[in-house]
Amino acid sequence: MKRTRLLKASLLLVALPAASALLGCGGAEPAPAAPLLRDADPVEERRSSMSARAEIGAMNEEKVQAAFERASHRLSRCYERGVQRIPYLGGEIRFKVRVTEEGAARWAFVKESTLGDRETEACMLDVLKATRWPKPVGGEGLAENSFTFEPSSDERLPVPWTPDQLGTPYKKARPALESCRSQAGASQLTATLYIDTDGKALGVGVSSADERGEEAAECVADALREITFPSPGSYASKVSVSID
Repeated sequence: MKRTRLLKASLLLVALPAASALLGCGGAEPAPAAPLLRDADPVEERRSSMSARAEIGAMNEEKVQAAFERASHRLSRCYERGVQRIPYLGGEIRFKVRVTEEGAARWAFVKESTLGDRETEACMLDVLKATRWPKPVGGEGLAENSFTFEPSSDERLPVPWTPDQLGTPYKKARPALESCRSQAGASQLTATLYIDTDGKALGVGVSSADERGEEAAECVADALREITFPSPGSYASKVSVSID
C-alpha cells in the first residue's frame, strides 16, 4: 500500500489588538464579499471602540499547538483526497488564522504553499475555520503553522519548471490574473501549478500575503485552468509564479 507522510513544522503565535477586528469580516464564518470597512458606521463610534479596546491579546502556545494537532488528522484527510486526483501531490503549506476573543476563527488563509492544488487547500482552510481555538486574553490573536506533505516514494515527482517555460499563453493571461488580485484588494499572490502532458493545469494552488487573497484565489485558479500551456513532454511539470 502506498503511504504518504505529513510532517508538521514550526508554530508562530502573534497577538493583535482587538480593535483591528473592525477591519475583518466579522464572526467565524468565511469572509463576505464586501469587507466591514465599507459599512457606514459613525466615525465617532468607531474611534471610541478602537481606543477602548487597544490592548494586545495573548494566546497560550501549548493550547494553540494542541488545536493544530487536533486538526492535523482532518488536514491529512484533505490531502489524501487530493492524492486521488494528483498522485504526486506534495509540498509545504503555511496557514495563518485569526482567532476571536471567543475562540473562533475570524478568518484563515494560505500564507505560503507549494502544494499546488486549490481544492485541497480550500478543504484544509475549512478544517481550520471549524476548529475551536483557545481564547486570546485581552484582544484577538494570530496563529500560524506549517505542514509538509510528502507523496509516496513510488510516485515519480513532476519535473520542475521556471515561469518562462509557461510560454506565451501565460504571458497573455497575466492581465486577467492581475485583475483577479486587484479586484480583491489583495497584495502579492503566488500560484503553484502542475502541468499535465497535454499542457493543461492538473492542479492549481494559490497562496497570498494577506487574508484578502482568499477572495482572489478561486478567480486565479479558474483562469489558470483555462490555459493550454506548452507540453512538458512525457512527464508532468510543476511551477510557481508570482502575481503582483
